[in-house]
Amino acid sequence: MQRWARGPNLTATVVWIDPTYVVATSYDIVVDAETEVTQYKPPLSRPLRPGAWTVRLLQFWEPLGETRFLVLPLTFNRKLPLRKDDASWLHAGPPHNEYMEQSFQGLSGILNLPQPEPAEEAARLHAELTGPELEAWTDRELSSFWSVAGLCAMGSSTCPSLELCRLTSWSSLFPDPKSELGPVKTDGRLR
Repeated sequence: MQRWARGPNLTATVVWIDPTYVVATSYDIVVDAETEVTQYKPPLSRPLRPGAWTVRLLQFWEPLGETRFLVLPLTFNRKLPLRKDDASWLHAGPPHNEYMEQSFQGLSGILNLPQPEPAEEAARLHAELTGPELEAWTDRELSSFWSVAGLCAMGSSTCPSLELCRLTSWSSLFPDPKSELGPVKTDGRLR
């Protein structure tokens, strides 16, 4: 989904790049002056290759913006820890690196993408991981995208520096008077 500020009509190109620098898809979005939100979910062939994906937004092949998102590897399949024979195909990306019927690899030069060989070798090794090694790789990938902003304790804790969650403003256990409803008053109001 893309959110747009008001401005002149434009055509933007959206490019999706997988962790091995395969250009998975590219498409244009026409943004009218009145358009506020656009969305398009490309029908990419599965399985998606796990790792950090990049989406670039371009106009006339000049960068407007870029974001990254994480596709996590499966650690379980059918409620059981992932087996090596399942991992090798579930984490390898689609057959022949073809996410769409049409190939977009010709764009890699225009997009100035790095040489794919080191990333391909890393992806091949990651596709074979199972058990603790797979979980460690998953944790490393996740930690590159997220970090703990704060901690709180639900009840009493042996750690004196942990504040109780009910006293921590960002916690879902913190009281929210706006969401607490009492009985209806005689004048028909709730507050």
